[in-house]
Amino acid sequence: MPRLEHKHISLAGINIHYSRAGQGPAVLLIHGLGTSSATWSHNIEPLAAAGYTVLAQDLPGYGDSDKPRSLRYGPEAGARLIHDFLDTLGVDRVSLVGNSAGGLIAGHFALDNTSRVERLVLVASAGLGHDVSWTLRILSVPVLGELIYQPRLLRLARVRNKLFYRPPPSPNDSMLESYRSSSHPQSRRATIQAIRSCVTLFGQRRRCQIQDRLEGLPAPIMTVWGAEDRYIPVSHAYLNGRALPQTVVRIIPECGHWPHMEKAAEFNALTSQFLDGQLDDVAGTQLHEVP
Repeated sequence: MPRLEHKHISLAGINIHYSRAGQGPAVLLIHGLGTSSATWSHNIEPLAAAGYTVLAQDLPGYGDSDKPRSLRYGPEAGARLIHDFLDTLGVDRVSLVGNSAGGLIAGHFALDNTSRVERLVLVASAGLGHDVSWTLRILSVPVLGELIYQPRLLRLARVRNKLFYRPPPSPNDSMLESYRSSSHPQSRRATIQAIRSCVTLFGQRRRCQIQDRLEGLPAPIMTVWGAEDRYIPVSHAYLNGRALPQTVVRIIPECGHWPHMEKAAEFNALTSQFLDGQLDDVAGTQLHEVP
């Protein structure tokens, strides 16, 4: 198994922590809100072993990266940071794999930098439809969001368990690291600000829905979803499959909002096949469930 390295880099004075493993074409993994690159801990080394240089950063506001109060935490700012990150590392072309809000960030980057993107994998991605869970809608409400988004309340409500179809009996190391990240006051602030940039009490803002713009993207796209996602409905995957003829759509049964963690083996095999071009001949065909 390729050796996993933890590194830091400064981008405009912001200290960014990232992980790196492997050699080959670059693949960047982008996590969602209220967590960190730890959610990719079951994917980095297997994808590196498949022949890729795999990068996974803690976005600003999360994990071991800086959490400046002055920074804007919407998807556009996230895409600009990805641009600076890749430039600083000297990565010219990259495949992007983004989960939830990380998928929306990946989509923005791909649309703004079409010549740099080899392939795009959207994992239970934001930005593909109007509906989102009532949890996210309520957190978008001023004052109410701050009152609810507290570590103790979240644990009592078992909010993290709702990310899975079958929650693990006890938190694994990745989940514990995610708890640590989301407990930091500035991480909570970043999460709420990011939610409000794209979500209201009525659903996802129209300006954050990018599905129609993705139709012109030259890079191949794969959409992966857990069939039992409670945060962003699986119907968005079906809508994406019908709207984008270049898209490969895979639905993983008995799986929630984090397919890359809950069904890591299936996800890694699927993603490796897509990155290698093995699924290009099925783009635009009927949707498939992963066995």
